[in-house]
Amino acid sequence: MRAIPALDHCEKESHSTMTTVLPGRANPARRPVRRGLLLAAVAVCTVTIGAGSGAVQAEPRPERDQHIYVTSVGFDQLVGITVRPGAAPRLAGPPTAVPSGGLFKNAAVSPDGKYLYVGPFLDQGLAAFAINDDGTLTALPGSPVPSSGPVGTVVVAPDGKHLYVSSSEDARGVVTSFSIGPGGLPVRESVAQLEFSSHFGTMIIAPDGRNLYVAAGLGNELLRLPIGADGLAGAPVQRIPADGSPLNPAITPDGKHLYVANELNAVVSGYDIAPDGALSPMAGSPFATGGGPHGVTITPDGSRLYTPDIAANAITGFRIAPDGRLTPLPGSPFSGGTDPTAMPGQLLASRDGQRLYAVGVGTVAIPPSARLLTFDIAPDGSLRQSEAPLDTGQNFVDGPASVITP
Repeated sequence: MRAIPALDHCEKESHSTMTTVLPGRANPARRPVRRGLLLAAVAVCTVTIGAGSGAVQAEPRPERDQHIYVTSVGFDQLVGITVRPGAAPRLAGPPTAVPSGGLFKNAAVSPDGKYLYVGPFLDQGLAAFAINDDGTLTALPGSPVPSSGPVGTVVVAPDGKHLYVSSSEDARGVVTSFSIGPGGLPVRESVAQLEFSSHFGTMIIAPDGRNLYVAAGLGNELLRLPIGADGLAGAPVQRIPADGSPLNPAITPDGKHLYVANELNAVVSGYDIAPDGALSPMAGSPFATGGGPHGVTITPDGSRLYTPDIAANAITGFRIAPDGRLTPLPGSPFSGGTDPTAMPGQLLASRDGQRLYAVGVGTVAIPPSARLLTFDIAPDGSLRQSEAPLDTGQNFVDGPASVITP
């Protein structure tokens, strides 16, 4: 609502109505206004804002577009896609070059939606971009920033002041902490040793920004790293065995529950999060899914969880109970669409929780085959494909390779 212009209008109106004409004088004179009369005038104006004809109306604020960015294994490029409620997704300009040696990358967006960070699999440095209103990208001066070897995942702190990269250094897993300056460019600050021999660790940060969780897919364990008051990640303080190649974890918006896909075991494991960030297995966990859960996605209201099943070309959906337990949604699993090669590999929810976007894994074939699928989310959580698949121009998308702006 346009509060300031409305009050300006009220002030002008109240001044005009509080001018009185005194007998015997040609010009009107102003008398001091009693406090009660002034408050009454303000109250009248407050009531009439947004009322019937002639009232001061608040101009509707247009909904900001969201943008999806998709990386690739085979191409040194990043593809942007603009999405909005009730409209078909569309490409946001031409692809953006991101040197990576032809191996997959992953991406993260700042909480304010202004910056995009991309980490290549090879040691090419962390690329940083400004996100323009139309979804196109502009490389930040000083990008790319040196990283600690091959990058597994990039995550940004909830306050947007720090960034964390999982990678490897001397064949050991590490998490590198970066500070983020006012212009969005990361600055390397410290390295925390994870003590496992897998460079590929997918990460998630707690909503309060106090803990970082790493799912070591090749190390088959889940780690918790505390984040200090200085924003730097410390060494692991908790390690939980997690068989079945854990990957792509997610946390409920209230920060009370964490879920991770165990792809090889066809289950999703749930954990309760204590106030200090410590994890404990959830009652009823693990929860059976389809043939190969390739990560998990939680809707913005924290009420539902979805996981893609590449092998069955389907999406499995669950209701999240207040205690975190998962129960299958009516009609789950949901078809991944009519294209058997779409193979949904990563899921992204719209900010209003009304749509779910599935980024297809695709193949290494030429021409490119990775597609974006769009599903409407019904009130009961069931899914219905609502738009035609969009060719992304990428040929193989895997891991945490796609991201949506807030």
